[in-house]
Amino acid sequence: MSDIFISYASQDRERILPIVHALEKTGWSIFWDRTIPPGETWRQLIGSEIQSARCVIVVWTAASIDSRWVQEEAEIGSRKCMG
Repeated sequence: MSDIFISYASQDRERILPIVHALEKTGWSIFWDRTIPPGETWRQLIGSEIQSARCVIVVWTAASIDSRWVQEEAEIGSRKCMG
């Protein structure tokens, strides 16, 4: 379980590194990596991490607005916030 789930387009990985590092320096735990542990599907992992995170941050860029994965993660995060 992470404090913050960050949704982003994989092409923007280098661009969000400073955001991740800044948040980690304040003591927050971050889920943002695209690594799938053995035995889990990406959908299972994402669903679990978004639901357990205290906060969802979506990084909107030219690349992420066209990503159906980022859009889906943003929608899940939005539904979570609305209860």
